[in-house]
Amino acid sequence: MLASLVRFAQGPWALASLFAIALAARAISVLFLGDVSQGVEIWEYGEQALCAAQTGRDLCLRDMAGNPYASALMPPLTSYLWLILFEMFGVGPVARGGYLLLNVLAGAACAPLLMTVARRMRIEPAAAFLSGLAIAAYPTFLAVSAGYHATNFTILLILAFALVYLRVAETLRWRTALLAGLLAGASVLTRNELLLAAAGAAVLLVWISRKTPMNGLRAAAALTLGVALAMSPWIVRNYLTFERFIPVGSQAGYNVWIGFGPYARASGNQLDNDPEARAAAAAIRVSVAPGDLPGNRFEPRLQSAFLADALPSIERGGLSRIVSLTAQRLFVLWGFDWSDPITHSPAYWGPWAIAHALAVYGLIALARRRAFVDGKALLLILLFLGVFTAAYSVSSVFARYRMHMEPFIFLFAGLGAAALLQGRAAINPSEAGLRT
Repeated sequence: MLASLVRFAQGPWALASLFAIALAARAISVLFLGDVSQGVEIWEYGEQALCAAQTGRDLCLRDMAGNPYASALMPPLTSYLWLILFEMFGVGPVARGGYLLLNVLAGAACAPLLMTVARRMRIEPAAAFLSGLAIAAYPTFLAVSAGYHATNFTILLILAFALVYLRVAETLRWRTALLAGLLAGASVLTRNELLLAAAGAAVLLVWISRKTPMNGLRAAAALTLGVALAMSPWIVRNYLTFERFIPVGSQAGYNVWIGFGPYARASGNQLDNDPEARAAAAAIRVSVAPGDLPGNRFEPRLQSAFLADALPSIERGGLSRIVSLTAQRLFVLWGFDWSDPITHSPAYWGPWAIAHALAVYGLIALARRRAFVDGKALLLILLFLGVFTAAYSVSSVFARYRMHMEPFIFLFAGLGAAALLQGRAAINPSEAGLRT
């Protein structure tokens, strides 16, 4: 069985089959779960664009009285995608259906892309194919493709960046590093915390190339330039609008409030569904005086209000409360969040248990040298997992946030599944390279 799988994974149809499987599964998910009706939740990404389309302004949101105010709350890339759809098709079901179509295509593309990344990491063909198959068929990835989150676009950009970055790590060519930086910058414009990953990746290049430091410094500078070029239009827009430096999303005050404020919980779902916490958040929003004049914008004042409400709880709780909440969120992130209703279904916890058991077995196979991952690639995986762990442990954890980490977990799960199939046979690293 393993021999047949290896032959297929090395053949010309492996990537196409992964895309077809992922596309078909997501299309079925949309048929059962998709909703393009008016009033469906399109999250803040869509709301920023909806306000812009309705008012003829740039990205905006509305205060409690319904007045629009300039917004940089959410990373902008998905919001501008929404705005393009609204301008092309109007604010209606066609635009929402267009978003679902792009969401499905992006999600389906992640499956062959993950396999390609795995092969670039010198993971052997069968394990690489199984990793792609995991993301193609994993239930939460199917469900998110039928909704309006930005998750698929974020993961697609992360994987594209990883693929190019691994090439940079091999060659240290500045042009390739510039492309990697542009992809990293685009990914940052979908998730704030990816700015830390981009910075870490530049530092990692310097470490990788310590035997040829000038080449590494040049590649790291080109990567940093690419990130800056991708982000600069948004940064300039924010400076002109808010008269302050806002690199991605302006959520700092609210993030501190949900992370360590008076109603902070280990699970973001617990906080969101606590009536007292929801009432407190609404009261803070009402307390901020309306008006969005230049030099006195509404959104920065709202973020300052959340921060001011959080500070007394932080001071009273001290370091011990900060450490306790962070540790609890760390457990929820890497353990299991039973407080979120979506985790109660066997369709969630069954695949979760299988994938993580296989990932643990994959790590054992690596330790016993029955599997192989390129050392530079392993550092990149650890960088991404470390950034996501740090970011979510100090703000909030939702079950869906794990999805940004799971493609890297699937790599280890693929290793584990292949190791189970091959029994005790050892992997020869020299045979695990890319076939060109």
